[in-house]
Amino acid sequence: MVFRKRTDTELETMGRDVRQMLGLNEEGGEFKVVYGSTADGNGELALQTRSILEVISDISSTVEVPPGHVTEQRVGPTMEPESEGIKGTMIRILCSREKSADAFTSVSYRDRWFWIDDRDFRSKKFFSFLMFIMTLTETGGKEGAPVVTINAGG
Repeated sequence: MVFRKRTDTELETMGRDVRQMLGLNEEGGEFKVVYGSTADGNGELALQTRSILEVISDISSTVEVPPGHVTEQRVGPTMEPESEGIKGTMIRILCSREKSADAFTSVSYRDRWFWIDDRDFRSKKFFSFLMFIMTLTETGGKEGAPVVTINAGG
């Protein structure tokens, strides 16, 4: 992380205040960002982020699920945005008995289709980002990897 010198005194003062709040060397310009709960001195900024599993678990709570699956206790009910701590749906995954003719991606599970509408740009963008992040966290071979179907316009 780099704090560049600014000629604007107000910005420089704000930068110094931020460095002080973060416990960094107030006059420093470069800092090492590390994973962890504590830093080794005022030249380092420690960040402890959520695991990919925690992120996916949060996202899955907003997937549209069949009421029968909730009744059978296969899954919890879909959490509604602006309730129970959710500030909005990051991705909208729909559910239907029939395969959507206009799905960006879809998967069949327990006689239902779960899919992202091809007109839902925000969900498509977020899904693509998640797939990219998953490739960064991948540690082994391809055996057992999830299969995703993405409509290529045909």
